[in-house]
Amino acid sequence: MLYTFLKKVMLPGLFLIFPTWCPAAQTQDLTTFSIEELMDIKVTSVSKKSQRLSDSAAAIFVITREDIKRSGATSIPDALRMAPGVNVARIDANKWAINCRGFNSRFSPSLQVLVDGRSVYTPSFSGVYWEVTDVLLEDVDRIEVIRGPGATIWGSNAVNGVINIITRQANETQGGFVQASAGSVEKNMMAARYGGTMGEDKFWRIYAKHHTIEDFQRLSGEDAGDDWQINQAGFRMDAQISSADDFTVQGDIYDGHIHQDLYLYSQVSPYMDEFHVKTDISGGNIMGRWTKVISGTSDITVKTSYDAMHRSEDILNEDRHNVDVEFQHRFGLGLVNDIIWGLRLRHTHDDYSGSKVAVMDPVSTSDLLYSAFIQDEISIFEDKIKLTIGSKFEHNDYTGLEIQPSTRLLWTPDEHHRMWAAVSRATRIPSRVEAHGVVYLTGTDNAGTPVYTRFVNNEDQTAETLWAWEAGYRFIPQQNLSVDLALFFNDYRNLRIYSLQAPPYLDTENHVLVQDLVLSNMSNARSWGAEIAVDLATGRKIKWTLAYSLIFHDYDNDEDFELDFGFTKHQVSLRGRFDLTKNLTLDAWLRYVGKTNANYIFSDTATYEIDDYLTLDLRIGWQIRPGLDFFLTGQNLLQDSHLEFVQDAFSYPVEVPRSAYAGLTYKF
Repeated sequence: MLYTFLKKVMLPGLFLIFPTWCPAAQTQDLTTFSIEELMDIKVTSVSKKSQRLSDSAAAIFVITREDIKRSGATSIPDALRMAPGVNVARIDANKWAINCRGFNSRFSPSLQVLVDGRSVYTPSFSGVYWEVTDVLLEDVDRIEVIRGPGATIWGSNAVNGVINIITRQANETQGGFVQASAGSVEKNMMAARYGGTMGEDKFWRIYAKHHTIEDFQRLSGEDAGDDWQINQAGFRMDAQISSADDFTVQGDIYDGHIHQDLYLYSQVSPYMDEFHVKTDISGGNIMGRWTKVISGTSDITVKTSYDAMHRSEDILNEDRHNVDVEFQHRFGLGLVNDIIWGLRLRHTHDDYSGSKVAVMDPVSTSDLLYSAFIQDEISIFEDKIKLTIGSKFEHNDYTGLEIQPSTRLLWTPDEHHRMWAAVSRATRIPSRVEAHGVVYLTGTDNAGTPVYTRFVNNEDQTAETLWAWEAGYRFIPQQNLSVDLALFFNDYRNLRIYSLQAPPYLDTENHVLVQDLVLSNMSNARSWGAEIAVDLATGRKIKWTLAYSLIFHDYDNDEDFELDFGFTKHQVSLRGRFDLTKNLTLDAWLRYVGKTNANYIFSDTATYEIDDYLTLDLRIGWQIRPGLDFFLTGQNLLQDSHLEFVQDAFSYPVEVPRSAYAGLTYKF
């Protein structure tokens, strides 16, 4: 399968890539920084240019490579639990629900996710397949997490937040790296990477990894049948062509399979049945980026990418090809204006032939998205005040032209204090399934006549919109303490909800009764809250990181289907890092997640309340000798298992178990 995918899908895509890629912001070694220095690290996701974290007029949190290593995280979703305001809930062994500031679901449609600036947001469901959004964690430089709209820069669907996973440059990953681990749930994980040079200022690396996860258990105690495995490989090359020109090309391929126990409609009584299915997944991407530095205040970036995916499962078969081209120009105007403008063209083609539960009409189509943005950062009073204004102008095939402006203000009274405020508009456009899909959900027996409930598309939809008001305060009194506070109020309009079309009608062709749920823009909602992150070093060998988020919400809704799901009022994360000796470390991570309501079609109502839970992860690291490390990690240690989320309409609630794993890493 992998060979066929490479031959028929990835190789043709290679010819779409020209020497193209975004300002290659130099990655930084964040492992030895003080807390004050960590607030000064460079981030790029707020304004598509390099700026200090403390000078960003947005609610941004950075997860460093050292944070990931010391946390014991084995996946990107696990690492994202460190960020305040981000709700990460594991649905089962192979699915996650992730979003910022509420409305969490498996396919959270209001979260834009990128890997090195390349969008991994799928147009099928308006969300992310987290099980295939992966990189070698050792190669991650940092994860930039923005809570709140980022649509002015990143476009539609960057409504509640933006997550940008940024990997290290090839010159920082020279030599070899090998990792092997095994455990009770993380059955085995193996990874290898090697980097070298191709002459002066030209560096490369290649990697490969394998990951196998055991199945979880249902609430009843039965095996959930959701084990899975994936193989992945990739490369990256960075070259400094001249003193003013940088070029990067990188790519990944993956192949795997996922097991699931699905509860699907049936054509025989009782018209619902359980099926154990295997989902085959494969895909890949290649991206190029070229940067031309014109002066200290001016540069040009061109980036192109091609990605493809194949997913074969009982619910929906999908083949998708995306081509993305971006141009960006940054220049200074006078002494106070720093202007960035850019253009983007994205073409996507899909084919859903062979789908059994979801029926698409048309089965195959192509969509085109094109946009332009401009943003100006104006410095006032010797850089003590910075006003940033801009807007994205974007056209899509579903709702037409969308305009997404923002205004941000940063005040820096002195080196210890930062205050900022922002007003933004963002939109979420319909997914392919929402616009063109019919999905059969359940079947029941009505006096011998089958009654099928199905989701019915609605092509006459408008974009969901958000107006967000935000404010923040950063306080860095000394090198060992920082406080980052963010407040927000979100006003959502034209939210899509399901409305029950009563009564059921007779399908004369198939001799069944059909009950339709139609999607339409019929509701509004509001949410407001606060997020705080505190870093404290109580000595050279002890560091504490506290993250807390509080969120409230209400909604307008006259229909049967409620919007009261995906909100968790309280979340607390407390991490402690202890350097016990020169070669021995201990990490403890305590998390509390409050009650959550989840949309779940099998419950008696539209929502299913998930109890709050408290959990603890511990990790011990031992440097046996330079380059050779051993680690032992225990996760979810306070209880045997707990329920984190219930979302998928076709599967049963599954609990996340206690687990432990151990492994070795070797660098040479």
